[in-house]
Amino acid sequence: MNINIERLHQMLDEVNQITEEGEGITRLAYSSKEDDALKWFMETCHENSIDTHQDAIGNTFATIGPKDKKGILIGSHLDTVKNGGKYDGALGVVAGLEVLLTFKENNIPLKRPVTVVSFRGEEANILGGTFGSRIFCDLIEIDEDFELKLSKTPFNIEQVKNSSGYENYTDYLELHIEQGKTLENKGMQIGVVEAIAGIKRIDVKVIGEAAHSGTMSMRERNDALISTSKLLLEFEKIVNTYGEPYVGTVGELYVSPNLANVVPGEINFVLEVRGIDLKVMKNIIDEFKNYAENNHSVNIKENVEKHQINLSNDLINLTKETCAEKSIHYHTMMSGANHDANSLSRRMNAGMIFIPSKDGISHNPAEYSSTEDIEAGAEVMLGTVKKLLAE
Repeated sequence: MNINIERLHQMLDEVNQITEEGEGITRLAYSSKEDDALKWFMETCHENSIDTHQDAIGNTFATIGPKDKKGILIGSHLDTVKNGGKYDGALGVVAGLEVLLTFKENNIPLKRPVTVVSFRGEEANILGGTFGSRIFCDLIEIDEDFELKLSKTPFNIEQVKNSSGYENYTDYLELHIEQGKTLENKGMQIGVVEAIAGIKRIDVKVIGEAAHSGTMSMRERNDALISTSKLLLEFEKIVNTYGEPYVGTVGELYVSPNLANVVPGEINFVLEVRGIDLKVMKNIIDEFKNYAENNHSVNIKENVEKHQINLSNDLINLTKETCAEKSIHYHTMMSGANHDANSLSRRMNAGMIFIPSKDGISHNPAEYSSTEDIEAGAEVMLGTVKKLLAE
């Protein structure tokens, strides 16, 4: 029993016809294009006699098998970033649907239900990423700040409260492109994800003195941007001493007064570390703080701190067994990006399967995964679900 790669590609092409005009694929969270993609998903299921339902915010489910037992959940999301690629999210939903179709056409008797889900708003900005899966898993803290942000979406509090449903499932499995170069560099077709990275962020203010760029001599300046450049180089050096999988980034930086003829007087930036051990991430931050506070004029405040998420050992082992049986080379690895599996791991056994993305490109029209890798990923998902059903 094998998946039909031609049918999988056809479905992927169909859903990717649903996009705003412009380069790449644009199906923004909560937009009419995301609605249209979810409608396509349900219509495709109905054409193949697969039952569907939506919860109050639009998380969409398609199920085969008996309805009187807790089920296995597979899937991802159909929304994208602006001018994104064809595979991020959509591949997981379409491959999940292909698994259901393969079970149906081979008349495989199911001991319990298998459900494909397309979670709403994984790429959402207003309410933060993994919006649909966090609501599904009842992980939203409803406070004034959340209600204010919610008012900028099509949803209301009652819809949020009525969209939890994790209790009906025991396991979640998600197929996704890697969004990095690890698998490609190692020549591996499959990544078996053991953890989703933790995040540690701090806000850094670098204090200098604004001055006229033409009259203040170089040796008399207190240039906040020059200090910042030294801080960033030292930060890079510190992170590199810890090695993989730890990474550090400064992607948000503000120059004040941000004028061509003024020496920068103040710089504000957000410094981020990701990895699989929060204690190590704190050590990296502490080393940076020690250097910064002893060598520059800075003000540092805590920002975000999120523990790493360890995925299910049972699902990791079943996925590895499936790869071995199919003679598919795999690499056990961490995910540096967040995914819906993060939310699901708080409520049930959760696992992730990665396939290579050419040159590590994602959130970009150039995003690409080969037919061979897509087929391998879908086959490993199919085999892993079969093993779960046999338990």
